[in-house]
Amino acid sequence: MAADGPSGGRGRVRVGLVVVHGVGETEPGYCVNAVLDTLAATRPGYSVSPANEYNRMPEPEAGNPPPVFPVIRRGAAHNSGIEIEAVELHWADLTEGQPGRVNTLLQLFRVIFESHHLVDAMLDRSKDAVSWILRKLLWVAGWIIRGPSAALTIVTSAICALFLFEPVTVTADVMDVRSQVLLVTGAIFIGALYVFYRISRQQDYSWYDTVFWLALSALAVFALTYNNSLLGLLKHIPDLKTGPERLAGTQLLDCPAGSTDAACYIDGLYKVIIWGWRFWGALMLFATFLLGVAYIRARVTYDRSRLGTLSTSIAILIMQFMLWTTVVVSVIYPVLNRAEAITTLREAQPIIQRAIDAHQIDPASPIAKLVQVPNIELDWIGRFKFIYASAAFTILMLILAGMVLIGIRLMKARRGLRDLEQTARNMPRMLFNPVLVGLIILSYLVVFALVFVQPYLDSNQVFVTLRGYILPVAALVALILPFFFGRRVANVVHFARDLIDHHYQPRQETAAYFIPSVFRMRLRRLRRERIQNRLNLVLEHFVQNQGYDGVIFLAHSQGSVIVYDFLRDNGPHYTRLGDAAPALLTFGSPLGSVYQKYFHEYAASKTVPLGIAARLKCWINLYRVDDYIGGRISAPPGLRVDNHVMGMGGHTGYWTEPDIAEALDAILTGKVADATKPPPLPPPPMTPSAPYAVRAMRRA
Repeated sequence: MAADGPSGGRGRVRVGLVVVHGVGETEPGYCVNAVLDTLAATRPGYSVSPANEYNRMPEPEAGNPPPVFPVIRRGAAHNSGIEIEAVELHWADLTEGQPGRVNTLLQLFRVIFESHHLVDAMLDRSKDAVSWILRKLLWVAGWIIRGPSAALTIVTSAICALFLFEPVTVTADVMDVRSQVLLVTGAIFIGALYVFYRISRQQDYSWYDTVFWLALSALAVFALTYNNSLLGLLKHIPDLKTGPERLAGTQLLDCPAGSTDAACYIDGLYKVIIWGWRFWGALMLFATFLLGVAYIRARVTYDRSRLGTLSTSIAILIMQFMLWTTVVVSVIYPVLNRAEAITTLREAQPIIQRAIDAHQIDPASPIAKLVQVPNIELDWIGRFKFIYASAAFTILMLILAGMVLIGIRLMKARRGLRDLEQTARNMPRMLFNPVLVGLIILSYLVVFALVFVQPYLDSNQVFVTLRGYILPVAALVALILPFFFGRRVANVVHFARDLIDHHYQPRQETAAYFIPSVFRMRLRRLRRERIQNRLNLVLEHFVQNQGYDGVIFLAHSQGSVIVYDFLRDNGPHYTRLGDAAPALLTFGSPLGSVYQKYFHEYAASKTVPLGIAARLKCWINLYRVDDYIGGRISAPPGLRVDNHVMGMGGHTGYWTEPDIAEALDAILTGKVADATKPPPLPPPPMTPSAPYAVRAMRRA
């Protein structure tokens, strides 16, 4: 019991209240204080302790010294004889990002590198051959983006930036081209090893694959350059020009081993990256073909239940590529502009050289040095900027489509307040919306097609003019995108991070197979386990030995998934609850709208384990009509879920809602039905005189 909680007496019933937050209100103590204060202010007969108790618990096996997390406790009572002792689980520090648009952008960048974990959790490999093939295909595609492609892009861009921005005299008088490549790649290799050591020590695997493959890529380029083998291998990479407009007289660079021409390294390595993009695009094109096969089969069998999962998994990888491309090219945009400027200056090089030979210009003059630039001939510059422009415009289009969708949802919600149940059922989805998913896939197909046919369109003046307008606008898009990252987007990014963390497994990181310590635990869900361990600690220290007659879980958003996992996996006796029968009150929960619909582990068709089916006494789920994350939960076989729709208000601010206090009061005073029994027809009369804690939650 909380230190300042109401004192118990003979005949009193003691109920434990376990509060678990989600996205939004994550200040320690806010949730437990808000719900109890609202309960006392809106429901008759309740009193609340004037203060709460603040505890700090160490988290074993999570570091040395072990981190600590806060546990807040507070007491309340009802004049019918019910004594309430509330305790709050806090886990926000494990996933929450810092406030601000820049931090939201960094969180988004982190989501990009880990979104493949959602794909693995979505596709049930035991269902059919299409799901099995698509799962493997998307795993390879995700690995290419965050592994070799990202690593080689970083290495090549660093080499390119050095050659494009360094003084001309460095190459001529200080260090030759080959030595500079060795210096840059050697520094990147050492830096990658250090970062890899740090993230391994801290068990922060967000950048695991990228840093691992960055070290391998830098080492490979260093070794091949040192052996004078790199340029010879790059000559075997096919040229990018495929269109009929290629001039017969175009001269290719002569890049023998040990060449002193910087363009040989720049053009050759970027050519490898672009061919990697093409290979990735071919994989995704085949994945889209498999989606088409699944769609045709669904039309024949009239079973479209799996189309949403298949299409969303493809859209996630496409969005990962577009976000990654936008971020990367935004960073190297100055390099691309400098490369374009150098390409233009080279056209003046013969004129200035003739003037130097005629002694009209001093060879040491600034204008002579201006045209002493790397020889860049290939078209990788335009392709990089064109792909970037396409990706940036697609993201901007999705943002605008999302804003339109938000407006439609608000309009429908305002017009449908008289029938909230029907309005909620007809509300267009915000997350994984079929229209947005289809728009992402269609945009990818257009971009991928243009990447291949772009050389053929270079002779079309309309296309050239349009591209001239698109590229400057795309640069502007990169500058204004962070301004879209307000609170609503930050909550979506945070929720995406929670989704990823819940399904994260080291086995999805290819680098884990090279490190024995990670390989041993690659089948575990490390981040989910850490949050569950915190819940177990709270229950063991503040619930298990308290002798409660019943325990009620209150959970918002992702917190409802945490509680559901505990109830599903720890029955039928629930020793950490002191064998008390649990009840569950969820609000703004993604269990039905996201987890049951897209992740096969939580499919509503799966029969729940005996533990939760036999002991859970009631489950009430509330959600707002315009909540873009929370929604209706379908009752798995063996359970009953009482869903109730609330008015407008979005996804946060549930803890102070009178409806939440009313639902909690109904559980405490016995005004709800048993969740383990199907709803009878007609429903029996309520029995509010018998407190729920006595009637339904008494320990076995």
